[in-house]
Amino acid sequence: MFASRCEKDKQQVRLEEAISNIQKNDVCVIDIAKLDEDMQGFVFGDVMRAVYELKLGQIEREESEIPSKIIVFVDELNKHASKDVPKNSPILRQVLDITERGRSLGIILFSAERFLSNIHERVKGNCSTFAYGRSNAIEVSKPDYKYVPRVYQSMLTRLKQGEYILENPIFRSLLNIKFPKPIYKQFK
Repeated sequence: MFASRCEKDKQQVRLEEAISNIQKNDVCVIDIAKLDEDMQGFVFGDVMRAVYELKLGQIEREESEIPSKIIVFVDELNKHASKDVPKNSPILRQVLDITERGRSLGIILFSAERFLSNIHERVKGNCSTFAYGRSNAIEVSKPDYKYVPRVYQSMLTRLKQGEYILENPIFRSLLNIKFPKPIYKQFK
């Protein structure tokens, strides 16, 4: 129905076909930013239906050929799964489904947003890892950050580009990580 650009072969394909034929280590980019809101919901729902069909074995493929994990990246989660999005939003329903039962099927939601405090409670409640980038003092003062120690809250307002604070239950405390500058910027 809709076309997608898959990195593997650089050709246009049907979304359902691209998802049902996805292999391990494939990257499929489906950019819905320029579509209107109704079409975004339709395309996202179509893709997620194809992913679930693949993971639940409803597509004729050998089990060993199906990727064990499929990562779905959603940028600007604030737009699609905020507290203010109507409960009947198709994208919100799909995001909630991924966060609540996707992990058991090997479907992982990876998302980015500017304001954690604005994300739907059920989405935040099902997240295991948080990566905090620089934020402002108003955001850091919200209840979502009350379990972040004060020293880290202060750091959040001063982080540099490429610097993050990670939170995951397997770590005993928060981790401050820094991504290196690209090589062309390291030797100026």
